[in-house]
Amino acid sequence: MMSTCSNTTASSSYTCSTLVEREEQMFEYETQHLGFTPKAFCNGVYNAALEYIQKAIQEIETYLSEEYSTVMKPAQIKEACDAILSTMVSKLDKNFDIIETYLTKNVLTIPDNVLLPEDKAQAGGERYSPEQEDVLDTEIQELKDKILALKYANSKLKQEMSLIDHVQARFDQAQQQLQRLDDINSESGVSDVKDCLMFTSQKVLDLVAKVKAMQVKDKSGTMATDSIE
Repeated sequence: MMSTCSNTTASSSYTCSTLVEREEQMFEYETQHLGFTPKAFCNGVYNAALEYIQKAIQEIETYLSEEYSTVMKPAQIKEACDAILSTMVSKLDKNFDIIETYLTKNVLTIPDNVLLPEDKAQAGGERYSPEQEDVLDTEIQELKDKILALKYANSKLKQEMSLIDHVQARFDQAQQQLQRLDDINSESGVSDVKDCLMFTSQKVLDLVAKVKAMQVKDKSGTMATDSIE
């Protein structure tokens, strides 16, 4: 097949590389219009033709081996078929180089009257009036304001989520403490914590009253002793 910079010498390697690079850039530009690279298209056609030739020779070899095995040896049949295949591939390469050159220069190219979308702005094909530019500026500013508002809302949301996580942690800790108290009460045989607390508080109040009564009685006795003296 045709290859750019074929039969080049070492002294022209730089020029060859430059030509290849320009060719690739040209193909990239044409790919935007065609939807595929011209090189890939040509390679696909060549590979398909080569595959058809190989299959045809294989079928011929199989047929000759089955029908004329008594006339020719399998090795002779294979050698003859390989020679035919080599000749056909050589002719395919030579002729396809011509086809590829014609396709890439005359068919798989961008017509002069075709302007790609990304080139319209550079060519000045689409311009905006001052009023349209003002509208676009307003829309851009509105989008910027919305972005800032969303960023602020996201920041506040992160703060709220952090607070919720903190409260949840405190709640889990309190729940664990209550669970430990329930376990202690269960191990102590206390069935109702509320009744137990009320009973205990009442006992404490009774003890406080008795202590106060004893303090008053002791104070009265001390005063009586002082008066006798």
